[in-house]
Amino acid sequence: MAKRNFSPWKEVKQCMWQPVVFLTLIGVLVLNSPGVAAADESPWTNLLARYVDENGRVAYRDLQANDLPVFEEYLTTLGQARVDEMNEAEEKAFWINAYNAVIVSGVLKGYTAEGLLARKRLFGWYSLPVAGKARTPDEIEHQILRKKFHDPRIHFAIVCASTSCPKLRREAYVSERLDQQLDDAARAFINDPERNQVTAQQVALSMIFKWFAQDFIDNASSVTNFLLRFVADDKKGILRTFPGDPQYLEYNWTLNAQNEQRVS
Repeated sequence: MAKRNFSPWKEVKQCMWQPVVFLTLIGVLVLNSPGVAAADESPWTNLLARYVDENGRVAYRDLQANDLPVFEEYLTTLGQARVDEMNEAEEKAFWINAYNAVIVSGVLKGYTAEGLLARKRLFGWYSLPVAGKARTPDEIEHQILRKKFHDPRIHFAIVCASTSCPKLRREAYVSERLDQQLDDAARAFINDPERNQVTAQQVALSMIFKWFAQDFIDNASSVTNFLLRFVADDKKGILRTFPGDPQYLEYNWTLNAQNEQRVS
């Protein structure tokens, strides 16, 4: 009978290596697992519909108290999203939603835009994982949305949590209706007398049209031409014939919170 070559130490080493190999394989699978092709925007729509009022103001305190886990789970999906698998409309909508969600997250953590240093902290330093990388609102706005898509309507869709910003929409931006949503946002902002004043006596515009004038010029050859696409019909003649340059309204950086809805 053949003699079996038995080595207790060899058997022990094999048993010891099995869990190591198993854990290593698990680690490789996790690190190389594909991200989500696109974030599910329905939770974001539900949160916006519940905590944003008709004036675009946010119930930050109630959101933090009642639905923070839902919001954080949505933020996780933003971090896992794979923008390289999205078409242009999907990606543009994704980044608009991501910007707004990152800003809301910052506010829930105590950040605001109320002051020069405060704006630097919120826009330039505060970051969250988005599409596989930590990103600040400034990066999303200037390095991705403006640089990649060249669509000035995004200035009326992204919301910096301030009173003079565009109103936060009560639904997520979605690829299927993106052009309609962006047109609606531009039309609402331009015709809002608290943000732009076009009368026979004066043309006083939001600072957005001064800060980002080149975006509108590149798109429509002039700021006025861009405004004419969306301004109410009874204002078009005023814009076409108004002498001189427009004035610009002082920007109000006060937090866009509903009454008693600042986070403590």
